[in-house]
Amino acid sequence: MKIFVIHRFEDNKKARELIKELSRNAKINLQPVFLDSYRNGSWKAKAIDEIYNSEIVVVYNLQHCKESPNALWELNKAEEAKKEIIELSEKNNDEAISRLITVYNMKDEFEDCFSSNTDNTMELYKLMVQSSEQLIQRRQATNAFFITVIGSLLAVAGLFASTGTLNGDSIFILYGFAGVGILLCNSWKNLIENYGKLNKAKFDVILRLEKALGAQIYSAEWIALGKGMRKEKYKSFTATEKNVPFLFMLLIIVLTIAITIWIIYKNDLF
Repeated sequence: MKIFVIHRFEDNKKARELIKELSRNAKINLQPVFLDSYRNGSWKAKAIDEIYNSEIVVVYNLQHCKESPNALWELNKAEEAKKEIIELSEKNNDEAISRLITVYNMKDEFEDCFSSNTDNTMELYKLMVQSSEQLIQRRQATNAFFITVIGSLLAVAGLFASTGTLNGDSIFILYGFAGVGILLCNSWKNLIENYGKLNKAKFDVILRLEKALGAQIYSAEWIALGKGMRKEKYKSFTATEKNVPFLFMLLIIVLTIAITIWIIYKNDLF
């Protein structure tokens, strides 16, 4: 999350260290923008651009900033841009951290997507459950596709090696197969990660819709599984599934090295 940091020059180091610490402890990816007004005559144009492009504005040590005309100018521009301003200080920042996490996860925007009208909640609930099931089917089809394609590449490469098609002059063909296979494995892993994120987002919506219904069955199931915090009860399927492309990639690398060594010895290329 990109944030514009308003601060005094003498507080620069402290502000950087604090934001880095908050990002690490709260497990949110903060991308702070610090500008030093005294170094660049055109800093105001840069500041306006960065303020508008940032999701929020953070002020480090507000009272100290009020003593600086440049910092006050940046505060006014942030207010004109209607950016949320969060105050940070050297001591207690619990409220600021809570707000940063809320903004980072877009919780307010998420809640705004739900109206108080519950007449069509059940229909929307059914639609989201059906959409989640369809996503699982697409995910399974994607896995089957990559397994088939990568398996076919390995089979063809093995056939070429066993028939003597691959030799010292044509070994680049093997490397071509290996390169394509590794790229496919990487794409497969990325798709699995994205499917996992999309499925989580769908269940977040389902769980939110359940609050307007008589029973929260998916919420109860998630609690029964330890809410993902009890490894003996539940382990993320996505985390396990991502190991499959990695193992295929490892297999491709090992086979490529083994076949290369075999071709070298077979053709006395040493």
